[in-house]
Amino acid sequence: MPMSERCRNAYPLAIPTCPVAPVPVIGGQPLPDRRCPLCQFPVAPAARPDSRCPRCHSPLAALPGPGHHDPDTLGRRGAVRRDQGHVAMAHVGWPPVAQPVRWRDLSLTGLSLYVAQPLPPGTRLRLVDPALEAVAEVIRCRPQGRVQVVHAQLLTALLLQSTGVFVSTLA
Repeated sequence: MPMSERCRNAYPLAIPTCPVAPVPVIGGQPLPDRRCPLCQFPVAPAARPDSRCPRCHSPLAALPGPGHHDPDTLGRRGAVRRDQGHVAMAHVGWPPVAQPVRWRDLSLTGLSLYVAQPLPPGTRLRLVDPALEAVAEVIRCRPQGRVQVVHAQLLTALLLQSTGVFVSTLA
């Protein structure tokens, strides 16, 4: 028996059957590893507060954490105020399917919405509202009467309206 036969590994490595996706290239330069949280399109690693995905137009900047207190970024209140009955549009998944939703709650780390149909955990959605746009991931969905209550973690957001403070003109 030749030497190569005796030294051969009895457990050869399997050759992968799935094709390896090529690295996207634009203008001869490979695109960065960071991806849009909604459509997974490669995006620039350093996102400005107003950066958006070139494919789906989702915001790319993460909101500051709960301990962050910069009045220039968040205003005096620290977050956008939304009424519970306020309606917004949610674009669910990619490619998106738009559906109206009602606000339940909003914080710097998450949100809660009333939706017509249940959304499974892990579903990503882009929320479009006059005051903000955000991408969130569904954590939990539970029935409440004729609607579903979705609890989601904010992944990225863009504040479209600055929050303000009411100032009385009376002394």
